Amino acid sequence: MSPLPLLAGELPVNAAEPLTLDATSADETFAARTADAAAANPPADELVAACETVAQELADRLGERCAVVLHAPFVIGGDLSRAELDEWHHRTIGPAARAMAKSYFDATPNRPVTVLLFRDEKSYNHYAQELYGEAGISVFGYYKPSQRVLVMNIATGGGTLVHELTHALMDFDFPGVPDWFNEGLASLHEQCRIRDDESGIDGLENWRLPILQQAIQQNRLRSLQSLIADDDFRSDNIGLNYAYARYFCLYLQREGKLEEFFRRFRADRHTDEQGEQTVAAVLAPASWDELDRQFQAWVMQLKW
Repeated sequence: MSPLPLLAGELPVNAAEPLTLDATSADETFAARTADAAAANPPADELVAACETVAQELADRLGERCAVVLHAPFVIGGDLSRAELDEWHHRTIGPAARAMAKSYFDATPNRPVTVLLFRDEKSYNHYAQELYGEAGISVFGYYKPSQRVLVMNIATGGGTLVHELTHALMDFDFPGVPDWFNEGLASLHEQCRIRDDESGIDGLENWRLPILQQAIQQNRLRSLQSLIADDDFRSDNIGLNYAYARYFCLYLQREGKLEEFFRRFRADRHTDEQGEQTVAAVLAPASWDELDRQFQAWVMQLKW
């Protein structure tokens, strides 16, 4: 499945059930602008050389039925054509990475990031097993942080790709980020719009909203302070925690506070490991009880 063209104004990246990439046609002006930006900021020679090494090793492992393209710091391979892989970079990976860099990340990748795109669930499962001995991790895709590798069933669309790309880029800029914010920001990008000037990514409502609204209606949503301060994100309530963290990131963004929070939290991470103090400072003078009421009221008026 090749990516749909990039919208001249914004790139909507959707993640529903199943995930889809929804966009309309691009104009030549945007393509020229992104090409100029890449030419003005060429990757370091050492990084390019490292990417070339990874690309050759990946081509050998994937075999003749697959292709590999290099767009440092990204090495992109899979059972798509070279043209299709290039399209995924030019229309999704590159714009998303540049937008995130402008919004959040100061540190750019200094080592290769491998992105594997497989055209359907069958080939995705085959190569996940063939390359890494892994099976049944996710129908959509996943990220291997120890190897800086994204493995994607791209038939499900671009939502998971941008989600996992967020993790990969976060690793270089904010290592040790707590799960709630790491997954909250990545999940925010499951369905989003990349601004025309690539100055940022705006989250949109998505399929996680009903999960959160139902928990609020049933009076079983824990406090925001608990979500942030308690190191139990991957508990039995992980599905609800994903929705909670995602929509809190969306709340911060629509309050105009998300980028400020990110930068303040990253600067204070050694004294505020979970971000509790930074949230309180960014959203002052509201108390935690007031934040719970405000956030839940805001969530309940959202529609998807």
